[in-house]
Amino acid sequence: MEGKKYIILLLCILLIFSNMATYHFTSNYFFNAAENLGGYVGPGEESKDSVGGVPEDLTLFMKVFYRLQERYIERVPVDQLVQGAIEGMIDALGDPQTVFLNKDELENLFIQTSGSFSGIGIEVSMVDDLVTIIAPIKGSPGDKIGLAPGDQIISVDGKNIEGISLIEAVNKLRGPEGTQVNIEVKREGLKDLLEFEVTRKNIVLETVNHEKLEDEFGYIQITNFDERTGLDFRESLEQLENQNIKGLVIDLRDNPGGLLQGAVEVGEAIVPAGPITFMVDGQGEVEKTYSSYADPRPYPITVLVNSNSASASEIIAGALQDSGAGVLVGEPTFGKATVQHIEEFFDEEFGLRYTVAKYLTPSKNDISEEGLQPDIEQDLPEIFQYHRYYLSDNLYPGDYGDDVLYLQKFLQFLGYSEETEGIFDEKTKANLKDFQEKRGLKPDGKFEENTARELRERVGELLPEHDTQLQEAIKYLEKHNQQN
Repeated sequence: MEGKKYIILLLCILLIFSNMATYHFTSNYFFNAAENLGGYVGPGEESKDSVGGVPEDLTLFMKVFYRLQERYIERVPVDQLVQGAIEGMIDALGDPQTVFLNKDELENLFIQTSGSFSGIGIEVSMVDDLVTIIAPIKGSPGDKIGLAPGDQIISVDGKNIEGISLIEAVNKLRGPEGTQVNIEVKREGLKDLLEFEVTRKNIVLETVNHEKLEDEFGYIQITNFDERTGLDFRESLEQLENQNIKGLVIDLRDNPGGLLQGAVEVGEAIVPAGPITFMVDGQGEVEKTYSSYADPRPYPITVLVNSNSASASEIIAGALQDSGAGVLVGEPTFGKATVQHIEEFFDEEFGLRYTVAKYLTPSKNDISEEGLQPDIEQDLPEIFQYHRYYLSDNLYPGDYGDDVLYLQKFLQFLGYSEETEGIFDEKTKANLKDFQEKRGLKPDGKFEENTARELRERVGELLPEHDTQLQEAIKYLEKHNQQN
């Protein structure tokens, strides 16, 4: 049996290394590319530099493996050693974009790129070791039955989920469309748990939102690039152009990227005829050019970017900037100019996302690490930064720390005289009581779930009025129209 185990291990190692040597472009790329660039040593074949089917460079690895199996003080499972070897190989690359994925991580990655999943439609996070609802997705089953931000999920189908990981909890909530799941939630202010029976539904994540702003300007926000982004962008653009817009704002802030194909389709709709991006290999040789054949838009375009605009979003921003069709407003972008391929192993139990190429802007600039530089640099008020954080909803007089600091920043933004020192003092309590009273809450000066929800909601309502980057983008459009 031991001999069979080692044969299986050897086959697994050879499979891993042959797949890492397979450098090809397929339609399943995280960033798609087009052609096969490599091969592998097939069953029964030996490479030029192999001995007995084992590459010479692997003999030391195999010696160490056998020695640990034979002589180490404790018996170590084979899969544990193999997992450690894989993680070590990936760490040695020094590439944060190359990662080994377990089944759950692989599934979540495909959900991000496909833009849909079957579940109850809630965004969750781990707060105080409890699975907590951040927000239900609008129109989803979870939204329709009344699940609310701050609800803590205690059990799923009668089984307590306290203490399990977030991914495990999410997997229990997901399931085939049309099936039912029973959940119990704890809601602040209620003694008993609330019980919900929810029918799962296919949830389509929207990555494109649009609206018509004042002064006849259009606004399109792209939050991610998935399989539907290109089509949704075209539809949004068509609807706005049918309203005779005089300018367009494309918002790519906090867009981490996604599928290259989604970015290319957006580029084909908005970038004037010419290259959108170049894919290059490790030596800088162009392997593929993605191009647009669109006519220039008859109106000015501004593109909002920040330090979280990365990857595919930088492709669009760079193409519009280099072509002269768009002016970048905001902050320097992230600077992720690499292309990843996703490969599945062992009946989809594991996956590997690894870098296979880089991309250049139409002017053949490599923006790795440095990112794109905005034409009009503009920061946002600090409240936008603080609003990203999910505040603890259990803060009381005498508490101190970052959560208290963020609470004080929120109150200060709302016009309260507040010392932001991170200490929940009497002044903070008095301000909080005043806010609670104005919002129809019990004015007890305690920062708990209902108060937290109302505070975030009120700050969120006012944020657009303080969006200095959007204001600067609109100023540019207005100026351009006045000059023409």
